[in-house]
Amino acid sequence: MKRLAALAFALLSPIFASAQYNSYTMYASGSAPSYEGLWWNPAESGWGLSIAHQGDVIFAVWYTFDRAGSPTWFVMPEARLVDDPMNDMSAMGDVEMMMGMMHNPPIYAGTLYRPSMSAGRLVMTEVGMGTMLFREKESAVFAYTVGSVSGAKQISKMVYAANAPSCSLGGAKGTTENYQDLWFNPADTGWGVNIAHQGDIVFGTYFTYDATGKGEWFVVPDALKSGSGTYTGTLARATGPSFEGAWDSSKVHVAAVGSATFRFGGSNATFDATREGAAQTRPMTRMQFAAPATVCH
Repeated sequence: MKRLAALAFALLSPIFASAQYNSYTMYASGSAPSYEGLWWNPAESGWGLSIAHQGDVIFAVWYTFDRAGSPTWFVMPEARLVDDPMNDMSAMGDVEMMMGMMHNPPIYAGTLYRPSMSAGRLVMTEVGMGTMLFREKESAVFAYTVGSVSGAKQISKMVYAANAPSCSLGGAKGTTENYQDLWFNPADTGWGVNIAHQGDIVFGTYFTYDATGKGEWFVVPDALKSGSGTYTGTLARATGPSFEGAWDSSKVHVAAVGSATFRFGGSNATFDATREGAAQTRPMTRMQFAAPATVCH
């Protein structure tokens, strides 16, 4: 963790002095900023970080590629707010003296895992650490250590529709239902769908496993509203450069493999997908892991 913290500090020291956001408890109800959404680097289109934000906890799924160029994902299920670097020695290690001279930045840090399935059982293998440092609600840096590989990426919240929602921690729902959230099935844990909802378009990222139990992911980037609470689009699979090396956009390829339909009803939904001729229907619900939850409207 010290290595990761030092890396993040070296890259981001210019932004610390202007950071303002902190725990949701410092805000009036419904006014605390939420970082929930789909984050990416526009110059490295192909990978991304989906963030679910509740209370002072972030559940993040990192979508990237392995050495073979196949889609793989890591999960950070409990990245917690580092509210006071001076008092959180375990999180910040040797850099606390430097950071103690500056405003507290909004930093969330947690353990990274590589999930897999073995004989029908979920296996969570710890592989490293991740840290998210937010300049503001729309701009951040994601720093990571996976085994012997360390890196840091500038990221921003993806906006793909003119009427993107405004999100906050807590508060009242808007008059129009927004489905942006992390969706899963509590009776069948290990897989899920991260939903970004802007206007009449849903962008879904489906994290699951291949026939060998290795983690893989698919994307539904263009699910358009086709009825009340119903969104239908293309199911695609991406390949690209390994996270262990330099980014090479020429290696990114996206191929349609089927179609997908989301049918939402409040806090419950079904995910219907047809992939290479095989159809499946998976029930799911919004994941709740802390309070207050993010509200988007």
